[in-house]
Amino acid sequence: MIPDNYFDDLTIGDVFESEKKTITEDDIVGFAEQYDPQPFHVDKDAAAKTEFGGLIASGFHMLSASFGLFFHSRVIEKHNLGSPGMDQVRWLRPMRPGDTIHCRAEVTDLQPSKSKADRGSVWMRHDTINQDGDVIMTVSCIHRLRRRPQNDA
Repeated sequence: MIPDNYFDDLTIGDVFESEKKTITEDDIVGFAEQYDPQPFHVDKDAAAKTEFGGLIASGFHMLSASFGLFFHSRVIEKHNLGSPGMDQVRWLRPMRPGDTIHCRAEVTDLQPSKSKADRGSVWMRHDTINQDGDVIMTVSCIHRLRRRPQNDA
């Protein structure tokens, strides 16, 4: 992993892997109680009676945990200018207590800004992967990054 990339340091096909994190039952319930209090996220007994057969994390928790892992990897930390959005969020499998996840991000497109020469947009496909190697979530995100200053080239 190379931290703190400028827009110009990236190429289509670059792949970055994050560290791993184990998700606990307390993590799942705590997030859901505050942001997504559906029974299959907050109540073990109720969750056992659903099609999921047990407690599962909110998809928003999965998205947040995965992006946290990605940003802690510092791939774009210093030159990140924020994101105008994301597309195609897909929750493919549940994230459960005890799952150990990591994020794999692949650069899928690069577009220098036409109006601001100091930046560009990077499209990345972010996959969240569990301990069994299963992709449990995918999302396409646009990251805006600074371009390398001319005198640094």
